Amino acid sequence: MNNIIECYHCGLFVKKEDSLKQKIKCPRCGSKLKYKSFHSLDSLYYAITALLLFILLNIYPLITLSLNGTELKSTLFSSFLILFEQDFIFVSLLIFFTIILAPILNSIVIIFAFIQNSMQRKPISKRILFDSFHFFKTWGFIEVFVVSIIVTYIKLLGMISTTRFDIGFYIMLAYIFMFYMSNKKFDIKSVLE
Repeated sequence: MNNIIECYHCGLFVKKEDSLKQKIKCPRCGSKLKYKSFHSLDSLYYAITALLLFILLNIYPLITLSLNGTELKSTLFSSFLILFEQDFIFVSLLIFFTIILAPILNSIVIIFAFIQNSMQRKPISKRILFDSFHFFKTWGFIEVFVVSIIVTYIKLLGMISTTRFDIGFYIMLAYIFMFYMSNKKFDIKSVLE
C-alpha cells in the first residue's frame, strides 16, 4: 500500500514511481498527483510565530478613536469584554471562542503534534490530535473579525473626525498571515504517521 497513491479527482489508484523528483500524472484524468514522504517544519515555525504575534496583538490597540478630546482604544480582548459587560453574553462568548480560543488552540495543536512526533511516548492519541486540528481550523474566524474592523473604520470615518488604525491592526494582519501559513503548510497525516 505504500507504493500506491489515490487520485483525488477521479479516485484511480496509481503506482508510485521510484524517483521522487518525477511528476506523476493520473492516466485517467491527467491531473497532477502529489505525495509527500516527509513533513516540513515550516508549519511549526509559522505556528510559534503566530502565537507570539497573538500575544502582541492583545497588548497593542487595534483602532483608536478620538471623540470630544477623549481617545478610545480597543484591543482584541477588550472587544470581547465590552460585549460581555453590555450583556451580549452569547455574542461575546461566540467571539471569544472563534476569535481568541480556536486560533490559539489550533496553533497549540500544530506545535504539540510536532512535539509528540519527536517523543517516544504519545500522551495524546493521533485521532484526538487529528480531530482537534480540523475542529479548531474550521472554527477560527479571525479574518472575519478583521473585515468587521475595516467596515467599522469606514462607518466611523463619517461620524468621528479622527479615527485611525493602530499598531495592533497591523500586527493582526501579520498574525493572520502566519496563522494561515501554519495551517496551509501543516500536513497532519505525515506528521502523525
